Amino acid sequence: MRRTLIEKLGVLLLFGGLLVLGSCKEDDDIVIDPGEGGINVGNGWYLAATGADPASTAILAAETVEDDGFTSQARSGFFGGYIYLSAGSYNLVQVTDREVVTTVGGTASEEMDSGSGCDYNTYTVVTTAEGGPAISVGANGLYRVTYDQMTNEMIMYQIETPSLIGSATENGWGADTPLPGSADASGGSWTASGLVMRQGEFKVRFNCRWNLDRRVDPNLGFDPANGYQFFTNFGGTPENLLTGNDGANMQISAPGSGGPLEEGTFDAELNWDPRNGFSLTMTRTGDAPVVTFDPNDFQFGVIGDATANGWDADRNLYYKGVINGAHTWLGVVTFAETGEFKLRTNDSWDYNLGGALAADGSAATLDLGGANIATPGAGAYYLTITTADEGITWNATMVSGGWSLIGEGSPSMGWDMDTPLNADGFDAGVTTYSYTGDFTEGDWKFRAGGAWDYNLGGDLTGLSADGANLSLPAAGTYTITLSYDGQTYSATADPQ
Repeated sequence: MRRTLIEKLGVLLLFGGLLVLGSCKEDDDIVIDPGEGGINVGNGWYLAATGADPASTAILAAETVEDDGFTSQARSGFFGGYIYLSAGSYNLVQVTDREVVTTVGGTASEEMDSGSGCDYNTYTVVTTAEGGPAISVGANGLYRVTYDQMTNEMIMYQIETPSLIGSATENGWGADTPLPGSADASGGSWTASGLVMRQGEFKVRFNCRWNLDRRVDPNLGFDPANGYQFFTNFGGTPENLLTGNDGANMQISAPGSGGPLEEGTFDAELNWDPRNGFSLTMTRTGDAPVVTFDPNDFQFGVIGDATANGWDADRNLYYKGVINGAHTWLGVVTFAETGEFKLRTNDSWDYNLGGALAADGSAATLDLGGANIATPGAGAYYLTITTADEGITWNATMVSGGWSLIGEGSPSMGWDMDTPLNADGFDAGVTTYSYTGDFTEGDWKFRAGGAWDYNLGGDLTGLSADGANLSLPAAGTYTITLSYDGQTYSATADPQ
């Protein structure tokens, strides 16, 4: 097909804008003048006002959906887009060679999905059918619209609040940084000023949600026959936003690194154009405030349904001081066979850490506000939390094993061999560890993880970290029971 000079200029103008999500179109999708009797859009699926010709700004393009391991997969017959809709009635129409060849309608219902943790949980599901009734839209707004031919359903999810989220933001991965603004049929803009962005990663998402789950059974994974889970977030780069897992986390680099976005204070502006989609502008306005770090402000504790106190109270860790150049917190925690946990400070959710943490002693970097950590299994575990850069990065390790006895008066009869205590589990918020064996009148202590970084001594009724050596009044067989209520350790020594 040959194009006139005017048509070629139109193509150049179309491609002269920002390269953003939804802006890349095949030649067949470029709007051209069809002449008399045709529809002024390219081939594809559109959401059109009932009785009106479809507009190029309401196209639904082929998209990927979620797959295992936070990847994406193609899905046959799945289309999506961001479309501004005015209240009224609509139909899905398929255009081929500038003619409507299929008209789809359907019956709408409201559904609820509270998985985002925010208030924007209601969306419209349309059970679609060729020639079905017109689809009603009740409110003006910008919508995330998807159409899935395998399940014969269309989703309309109104976009309320764009936001930034990630370890680079002040709220970490646990809470969104909203971008206030609005949209209408001509476009949208959402901005925030004075955002402190530290070295780390971030993404853009909508309504506090990464995705919307339309799987039949989430336990059956991402097999196409089980439905689908579509994205409501962008990654990639600010200049080239990509949908969901097609776009990697965007990066904020260290100060002076020469990266495109260095740590600092930023003005963020997210724009939406009906034809070109979304673009993000991050304008660095100054240096980030100097971090002033006081370890006394960080009373770390472990909390979760895998712990003795559930989600109601913390199991405090012990601040040891600076070890090998890093502020260090230590603790022994008994976990249940099932459940999850997190680390937080000062008995508050204002500052909490999560992510992935294995029980093999390997170091893991935890995320501010990160995901709940799965229990490593029933038993006692020795945890360490460290930061070598005053709270910018938090590292953790976890190993199986907890408290032990050591010393000349202990069953090992020396200071070079530990006798592990048994982890007895927990009841009513109290964790206990015990051992029955032969003791002498010599000195001994409790220590954690087979090392001296965290050890207990002093008085059995009120043990203290780095306390004085312990002893028993007479040699004999004793059951030693160490108890922890989440804040204070105590012990008993019962003759047998």
